[in-house]
Amino acid sequence: MCELAVYLLENGKEEILMEDVANIKPNGDRLVLVDLLGRQQIVAARIRELKLLEHKVFLEK
Repeated sequence: MCELAVYLLENGKEEILMEDVANIKPNGDRLVLVDLLGRQQIVAARIRELKLLEHKVFLEK
């Protein structure tokens, strides 16, 4: 499977926001993260880096 773990980068630290993310949808200045079970989390952030081979997405505010 190709689910992602989404991290927020703040002050040089990685904080995990959500695991098993199957979809990331932009919504204005926010991102809507949706996991395999349909749970959603809305984050005021932008994508900083994608590490697809590691299944990681890094966001920053």
